[in-house]
Amino acid sequence: MKKAVLFDLDDTLISEDEYIRSGYRAVARFLRDMYGWDERMTARQLYDLYLEDPGFVFNRLLSAHDISYKDNEISELVGVYREHVPDVHFYPDVKPALYALKDKGLKLGLLSDGYAVTQRKKLTVLGVNGKKLFDKIIITDELGRDYWKPDPRPFVMMKEAFMSDWQDMIYVGDNPDKDFFIGRDLPIMTVRIIREGGIYADTPYREGYRETARIHSLNDLLKMIR
Repeated sequence: MKKAVLFDLDDTLISEDEYIRSGYRAVARFLRDMYGWDERMTARQLYDLYLEDPGFVFNRLLSAHDISYKDNEISELVGVYREHVPDVHFYPDVKPALYALKDKGLKLGLLSDGYAVTQRKKLTVLGVNGKKLFDKIIITDELGRDYWKPDPRPFVMMKEAFMSDWQDMIYVGDNPDKDFFIGRDLPIMTVRIIREGGIYADTPYREGYRETARIHSLNDLLKMIR
């Protein structure tokens, strides 16, 4: 019987695309106040540029408007994006599944990469910065960038916190580049959840290390554990 389930956050429990759109709306409001631009149109332009290529979106937007800029001005826009209060929500299957797992006596962990300020703001909006849903939360950036997945140390910290054996644990994630490579180093069961519109859907697996199982809903996870 499994004793603990660990979850990734972005595109596992919430939509990364929803967060990206929220961030661009925040930047669009900032640019509206700075240049008088139409907020909705600017947010659309930012998202379209991102869809073309996710790199240097703010640089490319300002260049498209023939606005010269300095590095610190781009850094300011990046700060607005990362530090805004996001408009994000759990996928519909998340809370019912988490409560059902807790009712079964399983410990729940959240293990997330991403800039600490950004991830904590997401958790605050979601109402899970405390222990209402998760028994332990690890934001790897708070430990240091070298703790980001697939580094095994955060997983070991979860194992020690839950006093579980590896065979009693499940890790649920979505990103083939970093969520399942942990299977090379640790004998933990990994589950890939496929979310519609997930931004890492076509990402190659790191060194070919794949998930143990695949699901399309957390309801499937409940069935698996039963």
